[in-house]
Amino acid sequence: MARPRLVISEYRSYELPADFPIMVLQGEKWRISPVRSSRLHFHNWLEVGVCLSGSGGMMLEDRQVDFGEGTVTFIAPHVLHTTWSAPDTFSLWSYLYLDLETLLGHALLDLPDTRQLHRMTRSGCMLLTAADSPWAAPLVQEMLEEITQAKPGWQTCVRGLLLAFTARMLREYREEERPAGRQLMALTPALEYIRENYMNAFPIERLADLCHMSPTHFRRLFHEQIGTTPLDFVHLVRIEASCTLLRTTGASVAAIASQVGYGSLSCYNRHFLQNMGATPSDWRRAGQGEARHSVLTYTGWQKAETSEEILSRNT
Repeated sequence: MARPRLVISEYRSYELPADFPIMVLQGEKWRISPVRSSRLHFHNWLEVGVCLSGSGGMMLEDRQVDFGEGTVTFIAPHVLHTTWSAPDTFSLWSYLYLDLETLLGHALLDLPDTRQLHRMTRSGCMLLTAADSPWAAPLVQEMLEEITQAKPGWQTCVRGLLLAFTARMLREYREEERPAGRQLMALTPALEYIRENYMNAFPIERLADLCHMSPTHFRRLFHEQIGTTPLDFVHLVRIEASCTLLRTTGASVAAIASQVGYGSLSCYNRHFLQNMGATPSDWRRAGQGEARHSVLTYTGWQKAETSEEILSRNT
């Protein structure tokens, strides 16, 4: 009997700072529900997570694994996953999202197997336990401390810790077949193209060509896997990018609209209101009390789901 088709319904996209492309998600809002979500999700950047307390389970595409305090996860972009805590508990996690190639640059060439590195950072999904890999959690927690404390020289320290972390990950990495993600992986060229070119105008046919599909098949598969049309997804990515600019720069709304790809301010305002529930100006004013950092620490476009939200959707 054929395996039921996996439907993807959540894409979590983050716009990283240009000067030092790494972002932290941490704090009490990142206590994970004990109720297992019916949806898997994936990200546009490499995710490194560390479990600070508690235990539970994860789905890494078609593989279920257990985690506990001190577990570290390494999840490449576009890899499907979800996390839940043990019954009646809420595990606490911290996460890093990062552009490894930009942060480490030529230092990556000094690693022993660059081809393996490319595979690991493009399609790897690993879980390292405190018992089997006791080095992992301390390295990640030290990176988190350097980023959040931002003492003099912190960026150099983070790069050094990240290089050591990546080298150790290469020792641990083992490729596995992951048939559940095959259809999503077929869309990866389009997702990466959108991430890099969302501010430009391009036809949907260009995305279909990148995935070696007909436009009709591409639109159908995209909607089936992502839960929206390719065009609406491009607008979503643009609005997400503009949220970061509104939050972290003093640029005018008109300038930001142009920067993320809108030739018309009214068009930008309409799509922003549709996705965010407020106008860009109102949304910016509501967050004026937040500090502007080159490293962003906030709950992101999506926040951790509560038990009530998951239960209400599943009933």
